[in-house]
Amino acid sequence: MTPSADLSPPRRPIFFPVVIATVFLTIIAMTGGFVLGERQRGNDRSTGGGVATLGPSDETSASPAFDPPGDWCPQETRLTSERTGGTSELWQVLKIYASDDVYWICQDRDGGLYYQGKTGGRDAPLIEGENGLFLTGVVRVGEDSYRVEDQKGNIFEVSTKRFRLIRASGKVETASAEVAG
Repeated sequence: MTPSADLSPPRRPIFFPVVIATVFLTIIAMTGGFVLGERQRGNDRSTGGGVATLGPSDETSASPAFDPPGDWCPQETRLTSERTGGTSELWQVLKIYASDDVYWICQDRDGGLYYQGKTGGRDAPLIEGENGLFLTGVVRVGEDSYRVEDQKGNIFEVSTKRFRLIRASGKVETASAEVAG
């Protein structure tokens, strides 16, 4: 008897090639997942692992990437910073009372320094543009002294001992300072 023409050719065994391909694909997938997981864990460490908020957070990480230097700066300051393209995460480095006015030096997570001044009384609400002045580009000039110049050329010096305003006209105003507790 001769083989029939309509019989299919003999099947090749495919079990072993499928197993080998599955093992290789599993190894590739596990390696990719591990790499992505480590990258995500590294990003969480460098950013503090959270979303920026305008208020203090109750969550703390076991090993924070950043240790805030003090309390939050006033909310109006943080909102103004955010409106002008900065961060809303600003912490107090220094807060002083000079006469009836209040002055803050704030710091962001990257070490940038900011100035916030408020006139009109210690208990008066801070209203940016009315009784408040927010400035970026503060420079530390001593262990507890800071200096910043506004767009008009006025220079503000803030330290634990005094507040000094050197006007562009040359007039100098000085007041002794009391560190806020």
